[in-house]
Amino acid sequence: MNATGGISPAKAPYRYLTRQLILSRDDRPFASEISTGPLPATSSWTTQAGQLCERCNEPSVHLRREPCSLKDRRSHRPEKYLNRTLLSLSEPGLASFALTNELIQFGNNLRDFGHTLVVSLKGRAFWEVDSKYKKNIIYHMYHLKDHGIEIALDDYNIQREALTRFNTLNLFNYIKVSISSLGQCLKLNSDPEFFNRLHDHMVTLTHHNKISFIADRVEHIESHSLARALPFDYFQGSYYSPADHL
Repeated sequence: MNATGGISPAKAPYRYLTRQLILSRDDRPFASEISTGPLPATSSWTTQAGQLCERCNEPSVHLRREPCSLKDRRSHRPEKYLNRTLLSLSEPGLASFALTNELIQFGNNLRDFGHTLVVSLKGRAFWEVDSKYKKNIIYHMYHLKDHGIEIALDDYNIQREALTRFNTLNLFNYIKVSISSLGQCLKLNSDPEFFNRLHDHMVTLTHHNKISFIADRVEHIESHSLARALPFDYFQGSYYSPADHL
């Protein structure tokens, strides 16, 4: 089943896999995100992703910088903290019942290694999909959560008011916000209270909907400072760790 009328996930060609580290606010490794191009045949991509399971407990990403907390972390066992694996989907393939079952199987395999699977969905593609498929996607998202799989909303647009009503469904465990886009938005917005409202909105979602925010695409010291000034729980980007090609 194809949600967008494009290439079926079962027929899409495999392109690449990359992995990038996600850090907690205290700079400990929280998760690694596996990103792909268009999904390949089901058996192929699950095999490729499944082969990563045995390496998930070894955060081999080379850090570009070493704040004090990262240096201190060397005396601890990184495996104690690195316990999430994000799988980024480049299209709303969750309309497919077969793909959902494959994700559940993959999640079970990861659980054997002490990891929780987090399915990361692109925000724009997800919310602009036809309403008929959207119902299937939401149903499958609840199905995944029933099997212990967490859901992340990727590339969240802070100014997209239409997303607000979907937060009440408690579909998402994480929301990823592009810091580079957010910084540009703050520069273009002349309202001096915009930053405070943004901060309060994030705090409200965190407390009422149990959502954790991930600052994504943190590339330099300015974006790092902006991310730290807002109530983000986790941080990702080349400022902390470049993406490894697998």
